[in-house]
Amino acid sequence: MPAAKTTTDHKEIRKWVEAHGGWPAHVKQTGRGRDPGILRVDFPGFSGEDTLEPMSWKEWFDAFEKHELAFLYQDSPRSRFSKLVDRESTSAPTRRANAAKRTAKKRTTVRTAAKRPTAKRTAKRTTARRGAMTKRTGTTTARPATKKKSSTARKSSRAGTSRR
Repeated sequence: MPAAKTTTDHKEIRKWVEAHGGWPAHVKQTGRGRDPGILRVDFPGFSGEDTLEPMSWKEWFDAFEKHELAFLYQDSPRSRFSKLVDRESTSAPTRRANAAKRTAKKRTTVRTAAKRPTAKRTAKRTTARRGAMTKRTGTTTARPATKKKSSTARKSSRAGTSRR
């Protein structure tokens, strides 16, 4: 099955429609005033002949532009597939794909960052080990780094102080 193409070029649309035996039309009873309502391309032998009303190319293209539509079609000699879509929807898959890529990239970055310790995290850990947080001011006061004495050294230092 051939891929669908999208265009807003009036000459290209008219050429394709007429080459496939179609003409511009709108759905009866859907428009008000000068607005024709729902636009369609009518083909001979269509089952809903009673629901569509032919119109001029000028009126059809005026409404086409007013509603910012795009013409989606298959460029195949035997296919009469065509559809009118919102112009923004023709570029939406690209935007969605790009957004999905950005989201996936963010997820990867966050996961990777969580695994690797950064300099900032390492500094926080070191400060927390060395310093004591004061509750009142919320500042860190550094304690001098002291080695822990072994239990035998503590006993001997206690014994040495009590003997004096």
